[in-house]
Amino acid sequence: MMQSTMCIPLWPARNASTAHLVMCPFAGGSSSAFRRWRDHPMAEIALSLVTWPGRDRLRHLAPLSSITQLASLLADELEESVSPDAPLLLAGHSMGAQVAFETCRLLEQRGLPPQGLIISGCHAPHLHSRRRLSDRDDADFIAELIDIGGCSPELQENKELLSLFLPLLRADFYATEHYHYDSLDDFPPLRTPALLVCGSRDREASRPEMEAWRPWLNHIAGEVVIDGDHFYLLQQSRAFFTQIIHHFPHVFSATTALQNRSCTSER
Repeated sequence: MMQSTMCIPLWPARNASTAHLVMCPFAGGSSSAFRRWRDHPMAEIALSLVTWPGRDRLRHLAPLSSITQLASLLADELEESVSPDAPLLLAGHSMGAQVAFETCRLLEQRGLPPQGLIISGCHAPHLHSRRRLSDRDDADFIAELIDIGGCSPELQENKELLSLFLPLLRADFYATEHYHYDSLDDFPPLRTPALLVCGSRDREASRPEMEAWRPWLNHIAGEVVIDGDHFYLLQQSRAFFTQIIHHFPHVFSATTALQNRSCTSER
């Protein structure tokens, strides 16, 4: 059991029945990458950002290089902490989508399925990553990160920061590059309604690669392309959350009904 929680609240819940969205970030992602989100809350959503071991409040822990290990930790935490009154949605981008998918699978097995799953900017589990970064030398590794858009060029010149962040980045990319299932028969499709999202100019996860998730999911709530590159959700956060609210009406209409009932009973 970890001493600190993985989930950092970004947007507070209006009340106990507000839908709770748990967001799993991309490889190398930390709270600083999502700092703009904190200033633009949406009343319909209580948002938490998952922190990977080795950074932010979990910097005292060694980084993990396994998607299934990360998912197991997150599933354990959610099983203990999620309120039965607040609908839970799991979301993930790129590597985070793999963790969200695995976490959702574990929660389904435990009889605690989320109300929705959002898979963003990620190829399906039976496909391989377009790039293999984890076995590159440091110079090539950083150059590839800069090309993807997930790293500042200044990092190349800062030896102190490099020594701090490279082990974390390498662990993340090893995890995402080695997450793979050979067969669709490895386990049954998830029952949780799922929204598939990608950026219109994403060079890391194209629309066909997004659509390849279909056999892994029993219920596709929608497939959406949002203007932008691989990191579209950092520039187009409002569009991202609006699509979530639109495609999970059963979650947000139920939340609104509970909130209205609560307001009526308090009068």
